Amino acid sequence: MGFWQTGYMEFHEPTGEGSFPPAGPLPPAYPCPTCGLEFSTERDFRVHAFEGHATPRPVLVLRGRECGRSRLTVTTKTSMADWVIQNARSVAVNGRLATVDQAAAFLASQRSGVTEVTLTNGDVNRAFEFEFTLADEADLAGVDAALGRLIEGGELSPRAIDDFIMRSKRYPTASRYMSGLANYLYGVLAREGAAESGILDKPHDVGYEAKYDQAVGILGSFDRAPAEAICGIVAFHYNQFDRAMTKTKSQRVAEVSLRFQAMLKGEHWPSGDLWRAPHASLDFALSDSAIEQVLKWSAVALDGTAAVAVAALVANLESQRPYDALKLHMVAAEHCLSVGDLTSALRHAEWMRHGRITEGWYEAFRRRVEGVAGQ
Repeated sequence: MGFWQTGYMEFHEPTGEGSFPPAGPLPPAYPCPTCGLEFSTERDFRVHAFEGHATPRPVLVLRGRECGRSRLTVTTKTSMADWVIQNARSVAVNGRLATVDQAAAFLASQRSGVTEVTLTNGDVNRAFEFEFTLADEADLAGVDAALGRLIEGGELSPRAIDDFIMRSKRYPTASRYMSGLANYLYGVLAREGAAESGILDKPHDVGYEAKYDQAVGILGSFDRAPAEAICGIVAFHYNQFDRAMTKTKSQRVAEVSLRFQAMLKGEHWPSGDLWRAPHASLDFALSDSAIEQVLKWSAVALDGTAAVAVAALVANLESQRPYDALKLHMVAAEHCLSVGDLTSALRHAEWMRHGRITEGWYEAFRRRVEGVAGQ
């Protein structure tokens, strides 16, 4: 949204007698050739020409969201109704003129390749690029079966991942889906290797995070059980609890994330053992060993009955990355408060005092500790 500043200048016709000499040259003016408005700076004129002009800019909307300048990847089938074109006097698809309906029909029919759409309204032009990578259901199922074979093998190694990729190459339309899974598997391999070599706690060792990010960037557009499990695991790892709690097919991840989210928002949260909740999702098979352990500790009861598990958690805190340490300090703080160990509770809480997402929880937790101490 633009905020416009309009300057007004008063011009007085000279009367001759008693008039003042001109103070100096007038500042340059930048007139709009279309509507006649003048601007005192070139920047204001460029902003006006781009989005503040009397001629509305053309808009292309896909499934209710306006498309931008960067290439958009479309991985699922669309209908004509999903494509909405507004404020366009002319439409060109791959350089050929088309009507709005023809453009929408063409876009809805695409399954692979890159399509360019150019919209024009007066002297305003906008170009959009879409890369279509739709996968056949049979090919997606084939890649899922190949992943199942890898899981059944019980081994994660470069060779096992290469075998998964080779099996998946039989299903060409699902190549993007396969690459998302492979990125995540390589990320797990990198993290497991770091753990085995004892360098997991080094801050520069973040290679696995890039692989996780790449995987989620691809898999987030696929409605498949493995994709949802991976996206939920990664969101949980990054403390994006609002995202992780929506992965209901991964019930364990969703339950634990829902409790953390309620804690952070100051809402009521269950204090029982979440590990006993039924869960048969793929996050058991797909989580790396570090996330798996953090999930177990995060699911313990917070009613004072999980002393053994919390003791193990505290003993391992120094080796945890900041993302996971935040979750575990919160669990330890709540456990210590529930058993009346206020000194330890405050020590764990202090670790999160200045956290961006834990600041509100910290203030509320301090008040609860003070309330217990005053009893």
